Amino acid sequence: MNMPSILKNSNRLGKYDAHFLTKIADLLEVGFTLQQSLVFLLEQYDVLKEKDRIVYLSMVQEGVTLSRILKAMGFRNAIVIQVSFAEIHGEVLANLRESAAYLDNVRQTSSKLIRSLQYPILLVTIFITILITLNFTVIPQFKSLYTAMGTESEGIVKVLINMLESLPYVLGTSLLAATIATSIMICIFNMKNIERKCSILSHVPIFGFYFKGYQTYRFSREFGYFLNNGLEVKEILDLFIHQEINPYLRLVSRKIEASLMHGNSLSGALAEMDMIDEKLSVFVSHGEQNSSVGKELIMFSDYTLERLIMRLENMTKRIQPVIFLILGILIICLYLIIVLPIFQMMSEI
Repeated sequence: MNMPSILKNSNRLGKYDAHFLTKIADLLEVGFTLQQSLVFLLEQYDVLKEKDRIVYLSMVQEGVTLSRILKAMGFRNAIVIQVSFAEIHGEVLANLRESAAYLDNVRQTSSKLIRSLQYPILLVTIFITILITLNFTVIPQFKSLYTAMGTESEGIVKVLINMLESLPYVLGTSLLAATIATSIMICIFNMKNIERKCSILSHVPIFGFYFKGYQTYRFSREFGYFLNNGLEVKEILDLFIHQEINPYLRLVSRKIEASLMHGNSLSGALAEMDMIDEKLSVFVSHGEQNSSVGKELIMFSDYTLERLIMRLENMTKRIQPVIFLILGILIICLYLIIVLPIFQMMSEI
């Protein structure tokens, strides 16, 4: 999981990426070969540039694997690695449908987040414009009037004017803090030391929950599929360690392998992982007792993904009311700043 892959999806199919994966699964299910399915589908999407289509069709004719074709088409690394593993453990059809559902979930959740923020952001922009206008026009006029009358603002009027004058500094400081925080996060994501990076990201407030949840989902899902298809734990770890797409998965696998070498069980090794949800070790321990570790891992991966989506949806539901409440209070204060000085001056006359 890295920042660029979260913030953008650069695949050549755009919003049709999930549809493409689903249609491949549909064609495979009714008896088409993978080559026939890809040749047919690549001709159907007008969003593909002709020069790109020719390249992909050439790759299909050469017998290039589906995961490499998806990588060439710009699909997320998360999807590419899932498909590449599925090509090994044999669950390609189910994997394609799950990958399509994952892309749809990501797109829907992102859309909800954007919709919940765009109107408040518009209101915040209008509010800041009004605030700047008042600070450069209305407030200086009131101060001039108070000076001309030989008096000054008192009580709540003075408090509100001082608050209005200090708000630009508060907003500027907040913007600077947000910029610094973003720069720090980018520096963390660009760190070469993966172990150090994971340790930091796992403990970042709020973000740490999503980082650990995402890594847990990926690990438990792929590990579970391989176990269900008869591979030994050592073989799976060796496969994960030697793949080049996901450095986080490689790191976890190395740590688990080292822990197993010291005599720990798989559940005990997972309990020592900072970047893996501690509840996973409980599920695996239960699976070890019932000889169903693979099923337990896949079940936990589904639970983890659902929990991540629910947390994001709840967060988007809370953001908008909070922003509206703050804006409402500030707008009332702006109204009072305009009205109260007028009444105060009238009482002085």
